Amino acid sequence: MDRVPGIIRDEAKGEVARLYKHADILLSRTPNSWMVMANQPFATKFMLPLTSTLMRQGIGSVLETRTKELAIIRTSQVNECAY
Repeated sequence: MDRVPGIIRDEAKGEVARLYKHADILLSRTPNSWMVMANQPFATKFMLPLTSTLMRQGIGSVLETRTKELAIIRTSQVNECAY
């Protein structure tokens, strides 16, 4: 059971729908965490450029994108995330 429910893509309207569209473009997907953060679209729209910059290779990043993704997956496993 979710502690904070996310906004399902099919139910997204207005600002949230735009956030999902841009997340798909910048991150190639809309992570579950973004669906939860979409409950506060004003704050989320400032996080999107930061996250996409941090996750991309190059752009001042030391770690390879693959290494970052593996760290994310392992963190999810340690925290027993259901996804």
